[in-house]
Amino acid sequence: MMRRRTRARLLLLCAVAVLLVAAAWSWRLQQAQRTAQQLLPLAPRMITRIALQLPGMPVQHFERRAGIWWQQGTPPRRASAAQLDALTRIAAAPVLRWLAARSVHVDRLGLSPPLAVLWLDGRRLAFGELTPLAPQRYVQVSDGRVALISARYSPYLGTDDTQAPAHAGTP
Repeated sequence: MMRRRTRARLLLLCAVAVLLVAAAWSWRLQQAQRTAQQLLPLAPRMITRIALQLPGMPVQHFERRAGIWWQQGTPPRRASAAQLDALTRIAAAPVLRWLAARSVHVDRLGLSPPLAVLWLDGRRLAFGELTPLAPQRYVQVSDGRVALISARYSPYLGTDDTQAPAHAGTP
C-alpha cells in the first residue's frame, strides 16, 4: 500500500516538473519572439543617449543623467521628458514586417535621404515615407534592413510642429 502511494506521488511530482519545464520553455520562446519582433533589441527605459536629425536642422543631442533628460550644448539645458521618452519607445516598436535590404529600393521609400534620423544609444534609425494604403512607416535600421512599423511610433515626423526642439525652455 505504501509503495503504491509513493509511486503515485513520484509520478505526480514528475508530471508537475515536466509541466514547469514546459511552461518555462514556452515563456523563454515567447520572450525571444517578442524581442525579435521589436525594432531594436533595447529596452526603452535603459536608453541614455538620443540624437535626432530633422531636415534643415542641426543634430540635436540628448542625454539622460540621474533620470533627467538634458539637451547637450553650451550650456546644457533640461529637455522634455515626455517627448524624449516617446522617442525611446520607438526602440520597442513592434515590427509589422521586415524587408530584406537587398530587395529594397531605399530612394522609393523615402529613405534616401531619410525624413529624419534617430540614434538611440548609437543605433541608427532612418525614417522614410508612409506606406500608400496604411498608416505604416518605413524605417531602416543600422544593418540595412527595412522595417514597417505603425506610424504612431513616429510622432514628430510629417507635421510643421516637428521642427520645434525638444527642450522644455528652462535654462
